[in-house]
Amino acid sequence: MNVLRPGGQVLAMTATDTNTEARTLDEALQGLHFAMVGTPDNEVWKSRPLTLAGIEGSSLHFLVSADADWVQSIGTGSTRCGTTFSDPSKNDYVALQGSARALRDQGLIEALWSPEAGAYFEGKDDPNIRVLAVDVERGEYWDSPGGTIGRLLALTKAAAGGDPGKEGPIKL
Repeated sequence: MNVLRPGGQVLAMTATDTNTEARTLDEALQGLHFAMVGTPDNEVWKSRPLTLAGIEGSSLHFLVSADADWVQSIGTGSTRCGTTFSDPSKNDYVALQGSARALRDQGLIEALWSPEAGAYFEGKDDPNIRVLAVDVERGEYWDSPGGTIGRLLALTKAAAGGDPGKEGPIKL
């Protein structure tokens, strides 16, 4: 597994990484919309599912409620954050680390707004909407052929010494 810092420079790589290929954040998250976002709560990390509303550079954006305790604990400052995405049916997995900020930016809220967000908020002007901006500092991805047949082919190929799938760093 590769570990990155902004700019895409590899900081560390394990000896088992023989099939790595760097991808951009957009490439790694293509088709992945649902995340588990983890933040510290005292000495315990807690995660919750969120829907990705947008990506801008190396920042992920989610629409969240200011009423949530965990959002209030972030406030306008910054806190460490771990974010994962997965689609087990396609064998796609992404793990990202960085920091999170809760923003009240009406222009950004309007740009990120979708009909689906209307299920959680009273409209774009709801005073409780915040943008959770996750500034990604490093990340990794893993993928291999999807579906039952794809997994069987990947296992067979790996057993025969072939390429079991791809993994690598996220270029920021």
